[in-house]
Amino acid sequence: MGTDQRPSTRRYIKGELTREQILQAAKKLFMARGYFNTSIYDLFEKAEITKGAFYHHWKTKEELALTILDEMKNAYQKHLFPTLKTEGRARDQIESALRTIRDLNSNPDWVYCRLLATWSAELGTADDPLGKGVQEMRQQMLGFWEELLHRAQEQGDLRKDIAPKELSFLMMSTILGVYIADRNGDCGASRTALETVRKILFA
Repeated sequence: MGTDQRPSTRRYIKGELTREQILQAAKKLFMARGYFNTSIYDLFEKAEITKGAFYHHWKTKEELALTILDEMKNAYQKHLFPTLKTEGRARDQIESALRTIRDLNSNPDWVYCRLLATWSAELGTADDPLGKGVQEMRQQMLGFWEELLHRAQEQGDLRKDIAPKELSFLMMSTILGVYIADRNGDCGASRTALETVRKILFA
């Protein structure tokens, strides 16, 4: 079947494969080194591509990073945020969300928690538009946790003497901190840390 493909189809398939190759290399570099410490030439070397292949898909490093940020947003929308719409008590939803984060990070291809942690520490809102987008992603995550924690308080499963907004900031900071510290991808350590968070909340 491959020999029957038109040249335009083959070029399209090759272009898509190259694009994915660049994205995967960029995610790993941005996660390990950060945005500012990763150069275009690092991307050429890591992805094993030519300059022309890169510029065929993106005009700048920032444009590439924004593509990855969009992928990150879509991934969280698919895998984590639907927890808010599930049936049952908020305590169960919080525990389910923590398990989801744990399981996702057990997959070496899932880089978004570590990448969000790295970019959150590195980028400020002044670093537009990427920094602004990262901060918006952080705010969405904070809102997710705040809503679940508020529900758990209202249902009597969580102490009420701490405002859910403050508690969500602590949750978010803890989770991102786990993955900043977990530079070597020690899934065992991160799983233990997330289990500790669960125990602290619902001891």
